[in-house]
Amino acid sequence: MHASVKSWHRWAWPLAKLLLAAAILGGIGWQFYRDLTKEDANGVPLLRDLHWQPGWLALSALLYLVFLGCSCWYWRRLLLHFGPAPTPLATTRAYFVSQLGKYIPGKAWALLMRGMMVRGPSLRLGLAIITTFYEVLTTMAAGAMLGAAAFLIQPPFRTDLYLPPVVTGILMLGVCAVPLLPGVFNRIAARLAHRLQADEAGPLPKIDFITLLKGLAITACGWCLLGISVWAGLAAVSPTPPPLDLSMWLRCLGAISLAYVGGFLMPILPGGIGVREFLLARLFGGSAAEAVLFAVAVLLMRLAWTAAEVALAGLLYFAAPRRWLGSKFGSSG
Repeated sequence: MHASVKSWHRWAWPLAKLLLAAAILGGIGWQFYRDLTKEDANGVPLLRDLHWQPGWLALSALLYLVFLGCSCWYWRRLLLHFGPAPTPLATTRAYFVSQLGKYIPGKAWALLMRGMMVRGPSLRLGLAIITTFYEVLTTMAAGAMLGAAAFLIQPPFRTDLYLPPVVTGILMLGVCAVPLLPGVFNRIAARLAHRLQADEAGPLPKIDFITLLKGLAITACGWCLLGISVWAGLAAVSPTPPPLDLSMWLRCLGAISLAYVGGFLMPILPGGIGVREFLLARLFGGSAAEAVLFAVAVLLMRLAWTAAEVALAGLLYFAAPRRWLGSKFGSSG
């Protein structure tokens, strides 16, 4: 009897998560179907009015990679802060290849992949994973902070949202930022290191407020560029590119920041798939024609961004000559 109960617990929770993920994706898919099949007053599908301009989509994908590059830069600075770090190319290679791990159920895969690719005599696996964890949370905290600030300056057009975006951003910031506080994170790091083997834990990182503020500043630059990336994605399906003024940029920045962080905080969906697109489309709001435009744009951006990630990861993993990687560890910034 005891064995059967343990067996039930072993597969019941994964099954429940699978069913919940399927229900969420089903609801999101239905909403996108409704948006994409909307018609004008004459019964003509609004989807026919869209124009395809792949050049803007390519720019969107490029800016997305730059956004990730800012987080990669901060992660390298963290590694250098605690001792010898891999070479810049080796760090970049590990960072972008590990991004593919977020599409595997269980977000810990990305952390583990990145740590395994940079571990070495001077950098233990435990320290690599802990710094990765800190970089990810810093990036998400910066996004939540900027998302709340953007919607505070430029309120959303929609008024039927469950929570005001500013409140949502503050709640997300609390979830991501509290573990980043030096007193909290240093305790978390100690507990993580304790769970690892002693020879893998290495020296424990000690985080101070200066390190945190630098990380928020660096990753905030990436988020600002990601807002322009979203604008380029909208331009890819618009008859004429929308004006890139302060109001439009704040709308794009606020929407993608909260949507991206919201997808990150939904661990049962790999890569936040579905949730990110749903929140991004809802936060833009607007008329029926705009709903179609945003629905198509966010779906195309997901495809373009993922394709760019896969292409760059493959290039860095397979095509980068070993001599370019040099010694795995160096001391230069």
